[in-house]
Amino acid sequence: MNFIGQTTQLPNYSCSENNASIQFILSSSAHSAWNSTSNCSLQQCNTSLNGNNNCLSSSTPCYDYRTINNISYCAPGVLCSILERCDNITQTCSSNNSICVINSCCSSQAVCLPFLATQIWWFSTGNMTNARWGHTASVLLNGKVLVTGGNDYSGLLNSAELYDSSTGTWITTGNMTDTRYFHTASMLSNGKVLVAGGGTNGAELYDPLTGTWTTTDSMTNARYYHTASVLSNGKVLVTGGIGNTGYLNSAELYDPSAGTWTTTGSMNNARGYHTASILLNGLVLVTGGWNGNYSNSAELYDPSTSTWTTTGSMNNARGYHTASILSSALVLVTGGIGVGDSNSAELYDSSTSTWTTTGNMNNARDSHTASVLSNGLVLVTGGDDNSVALNSVELYDPSTSTWTTTGSMNSAREKHTASVLSNGKVLVTGGYGNTGYLNSAELY
Repeated sequence: MNFIGQTTQLPNYSCSENNASIQFILSSSAHSAWNSTSNCSLQQCNTSLNGNNNCLSSSTPCYDYRTINNISYCAPGVLCSILERCDNITQTCSSNNSICVINSCCSSQAVCLPFLATQIWWFSTGNMTNARWGHTASVLLNGKVLVTGGNDYSGLLNSAELYDSSTGTWITTGNMTDTRYFHTASMLSNGKVLVAGGGTNGAELYDPLTGTWTTTDSMTNARYYHTASVLSNGKVLVTGGIGNTGYLNSAELYDPSAGTWTTTGSMNNARGYHTASILLNGLVLVTGGWNGNYSNSAELYDPSTSTWTTTGSMNNARGYHTASILSSALVLVTGGIGVGDSNSAELYDSSTSTWTTTGNMNNARDSHTASVLSNGLVLVTGGDDNSVALNSVELYDPSTSTWTTTGSMNSAREKHTASVLSNGKVLVTGGYGNTGYLNSAELY
């Protein structure tokens, strides 16, 4: 190791992977560590084994450079004096190539390690009070995440809880009036959250200021596996789903100012397990779903006329898929079930009302999530492939129309949620894994 401003030269710290080595050099400008090899990761170690570390080299004691998922790494003690300091609460570093870790050896002050040195993408965070799948997650105006309902071993849930990203902890909040799963949760302009359906026609409002729920007007139809979209006029459009008589083509609007629901034009096709996306022109694009068969149909809702018109059909029939609005205004649809689980993806161009295929994902998947990141990439997580829950994760780059795999989640999960936080991280919660219902949460 060479340290700027120091004459002492120490041996390079060698990683355990492929005999590669990693160098930490003190930057004269940023006082941060630099990683000279991109394929090298610090060796994990265990500090709880009878007070001894299990690092391979006795010259590299386990100094417990502990990440926020409580994994420790072998590293030389001299790093204590050269690593950039970072804030224990915000856990941010000045360089995008470094990651803030909580160091329990050098001092109580957190420090930065080169991002490529740790090769960690996912960090476990506090567990939810309840295991759940088929739940919702909403990012509130105060930055907290509200999780509601779902299903666990005891049945349907009416419980709700809040995630605080500043502390990485969950606290319970007021219970909903009704148990519900595969319902919808919509953030209203007044800061309240409208929860609707989930095996009932009931709807209720969560007030973050009081942590309480109040019932509001009920929908005309009970439904679950439907969609809810907040329109530019503040109203909430609910479409389709499964009702008491089967799959629905009905749609209705909730008016927050009046607290009432009114029916609006019905879709051309009944469907559940579909998607709904608000386009930049204000129209709502509904795609795919199931009504006896998986569908490739798509249609558009015009809020100004309350009518639906068919638009170009997707190249592939699919349900349990995702739809994401890209910065280019194109809509990216990924995966789902059609003829088996699909790894296909396609793009909708509202200017031409046409679909074009784009690069295939590396994994076929349904019941997954897709999140548009601040850098424009789309992060797809987990899902199901042939009745096996996945922990695999991949990124779509709209500029190249290609997918690349990234670090896998700590837990395989499907029918989970993914929320983009104000700090740019993605919070994944719950779902169903290969060992059952999950209460775990993790951050990307």
